[in-house]
Amino acid sequence: MIRRIRLQRLAPQDRKAWQKQYYEHQKQWQRRRLLALKAIWDGQNLSEVCSQQKVRWQTLVYWLDSYLHGGFDKLLKKASVHRKQLLSEQRQRIVRYMMLHKTPADYGIDSYQWTADRMRTVIEQKWQIKISSARLYQLFDHWDLSLQKAHRDYGPTDAHEQAQCITDLKKNGTAQ
Repeated sequence: MIRRIRLQRLAPQDRKAWQKQYYEHQKQWQRRRLLALKAIWDGQNLSEVCSQQKVRWQTLVYWLDSYLHGGFDKLLKKASVHRKQLLSEQRQRIVRYMMLHKTPADYGIDSYQWTADRMRTVIEQKWQIKISSARLYQLFDHWDLSLQKAHRDYGPTDAHEQAQCITDLKKNGTAQ
């Protein structure tokens, strides 16, 4: 049976549900799909809807088939985008280790506090990979690292200076 005829047979029972979906989903890409479906219900042919919605034929057919086989849920489901990760799992573990156990000073940066920009610089030097700060913040969040856990605001202590400071405090009577 022709796709358009199958869709038009569903029109009477789904008009109220369509209206609800239209008010509920206000993003442009969702409304565009809903309007294309309604146009088919109202009797337009696929080529008219393609030119009206400025979509390719294959895209419109994909939308309509999604609706026919899964209803509004499948029609309005956002397609997942799978992007190739710049940092492999192993490199992500290395970055996490660097955040927790190293300082930027260990990599030639004049600081003891990690920021996404400093980590980005180290990654670029180490692996020649350009990664955004936003992606690094996603990784930090994924690892349950707050910025406070990842940051160190001070340099390593000198054990001799620390012992001398404690001794001086005790002599002055300010240490408890």
